[in-house]
Amino acid sequence: MKVVIYGAGGPVGAAAAISCRDHHTLRITDLRPIPDIVAENEPQSPGAPLPPLLDPPHEMRAVDITNLEQVIEAARGMDAIVNVSVLRPDPVLAFHVNMIGAYNVMEAAVECGIRKIIHTGPQLVSNGATYDYHFDHPVPDDAPHHPGTQLYFMTKYLGGEIVRAYAERHDLDVQCHVYCAFRPGDGGEAEDGSGCNPFTTSWEDVGEAFRCGLAADPMPRPYEVFHICADLPHAQYPPTKAERLLGWKAKHRFERLWQRPG
Repeated sequence: MKVVIYGAGGPVGAAAAISCRDHHTLRITDLRPIPDIVAENEPQSPGAPLPPLLDPPHEMRAVDITNLEQVIEAARGMDAIVNVSVLRPDPVLAFHVNMIGAYNVMEAAVECGIRKIIHTGPQLVSNGATYDYHFDHPVPDDAPHHPGTQLYFMTKYLGGEIVRAYAERHDLDVQCHVYCAFRPGDGGEAEDGSGCNPFTTSWEDVGEAFRCGLAADPMPRPYEVFHICADLPHAQYPPTKAERLLGWKAKHRFERLWQRPG
């Protein structure tokens, strides 16, 4: 397929492009030119991927997710959309990117006749608030979201609800991949297991989820949420739905961080 990725300059979008470049023709976009992001060589965190520099027939474009015309133009001629765009701290731009950006992507999908979309965001079932599922086991993918009042979670939640409304209104085929914590496949620098929370995923597995999602059959419902995380001993957020509907299963389980040597 021909696939446009919005927000490909970040590590999740980079992981998606790396996993999908040999299977699909990609148009990777970000607010800044991809070559500039690569040349800067500043990964988001240790082990996080940078976007690949792609040769034709792939394309690289600078696209402002808050500009509807640019978003639509980038979607023209595509068969599928992946939206990994995100902005966290700014109280105005977070709404523009996370909510209005999601609206623009869905408008582009309808305008260009694209049914297959992968939307992304943070898990919104366990954010440390008293009203979420922090102490529950297991928490399914379809548990109602509780975004709380944090700017990042609230704006991504609103964007997701816009995506859901479009999916149901226009009978689209939308997957929403949600995450919490990311690590290199070997577990990274931590030696004591710190940071390996129940919703951890390797960068490689994150990218493979996009490849599987793009290849998957149409979903049972217009909008399906998937926990994209490793099958860890906590068993708090089982990723079985992703295995069942996407054919995806995390390769990395970070055993070094939670198993005793020998």
